[in-house]
Amino acid sequence: MTYSPFFERQARRAFSLIEMLVVIAIIAMIMATATPALMRTMQATRLATTGDSIMGAITEAKQLAYAQNVPVELRFFKHPDQDFPGSSVQLFRSYQMFKIVTQSQGVGASAQVSESVVPVGTLYKLSEGIIIAAGQDLSPILNGADGQSLDDVKPNAGGGPGYSGVASAKYNAIRFMPDGSCRRVNAQQGGFSQLDYGTLPLSFFTITYDSGADVTTGNLGKNFYTIQIDPYTGKARNYRPGF
Repeated sequence: MTYSPFFERQARRAFSLIEMLVVIAIIAMIMATATPALMRTMQATRLATTGDSIMGAITEAKQLAYAQNVPVELRFFKHPDQDFPGSSVQLFRSYQMFKIVTQSQGVGASAQVSESVVPVGTLYKLSEGIIIAAGQDLSPILNGADGQSLDDVKPNAGGGPGYSGVASAKYNAIRFMPDGSCRRVNAQQGGFSQLDYGTLPLSFFTITYDSGADVTTGNLGKNFYTIQIDPYTGKARNYRPGF
């Protein structure tokens, strides 16, 4: 057989089985090390994006109330996680903006005046794995009088799901007035919402990761997004210690 340098060069370029296994092992170790950090980065990005979107909704609601001279309400809906049917923990998972209008039924002395809501835009669902804490310690502005929430009821829905699209959902709300102030919605009485100003130190809510349970100051992670709203000016600011 004639000697050929070509075949010798081809043989030298090949990898042995051991070399290939070593390379695969190195790649696996790199992926195992990098994946948790990558997941944390993705979670942090979703958290920041959600917080920034809500900040934008607050600004829009305030501007709309001033421009159209009507109260504008931002409702935050809470319900169990729909992706886990067995879950029973109610946490804030979506929000929507509404204009408040007054309407009269009947005529003369028997006329009854009440308020109703007109949806503005669409329902916004929080990013996957992100929730707004429902407890008084982390989200006092989203807790009505005595920590109560309101039933999410949609007129003419025949007992079906309300504006959130989830049966038996609850909501808490903040309302921006034409004078620029922001008030907390406490309850419904006589066809009208009961409002209060609250105080600046308690006018905030906290956006954080969904752990499947209610979040408190005791189990709050280092990375969260808090929004505080001045009740007298409606101005919002955020606090993001983990960013």
